[in-house]
Amino acid sequence: MNRQSIILILTAILLISCKSHQYTISSMSGTVVEMNSSFDANPNKKMQALVQKYKVELDNEISEVIGTSTQLLDYGRSESLLTNLTSDVMKAYGDEHLPNGVDVAIMNVNGHRANMPKGKITIGNLYEIYSFDNTITFLELKGTDLKKIFDAYAWLGGAGISSNVKLIIKDRKVQSVMVDKKPVDEKKIYKISTLDYLADGNNDMDALCNAIKRTDTGITLRDVMIDYVKEQTRQGNEITSKLDGRITIVE
Repeated sequence: MNRQSIILILTAILLISCKSHQYTISSMSGTVVEMNSSFDANPNKKMQALVQKYKVELDNEISEVIGTSTQLLDYGRSESLLTNLTSDVMKAYGDEHLPNGVDVAIMNVNGHRANMPKGKITIGNLYEIYSFDNTITFLELKGTDLKKIFDAYAWLGGAGISSNVKLIIKDRKVQSVMVDKKPVDEKKIYKISTLDYLADGNNDMDALCNAIKRTDTGITLRDVMIDYVKEQTRQGNEITSKLDGRITIVE
């Protein structure tokens, strides 16, 4: 269990306790405590052996090499090699699983937690990059709300978007935006491939909450990316990406 999970659990316990006794939290503080052998000077040998057995199995699984990257893929704004790759894979997944495909894929920058290294790619690398259990969600969104999403992108300075979008930002505002070389049609219903986290309105994606239809696949982005890398390897391809001007910030 990581530090963040422990903090969330303790917070939940405090909130429940406060609710039942009508208390309020006046302040909270915490420190990092290293969990080492000092907490268990005499470990249970049977339990220690059991844990070690599964640790070996897990280490073997996450160290499995499933592909090769031609370059270091980083993440950031306005566009980046890794956000571009992830967004394009998300759109391809939507195109494969929905009749007539999807129009746009939307991905947050900090949905990535590590860069993809140049060279060998392991299962562990994908767990580091996509460390959250965010799942793919399909939305049907009015053109008016899609425009609001692009306004949010302009304010944020960019995020992950599929390559069929060309967004130009100036002074943190949309100067122009095209989807499949066409302006956004306010009367059209657009199909979106995104994450459940964003579909809930997080990361300034409030307009996604206005979707007229939502389909949660239950499939994690991590699993989609693992399958993508494996399939590319099966086809004899290396993993690569490029900066293609899908998001441009002008001075």
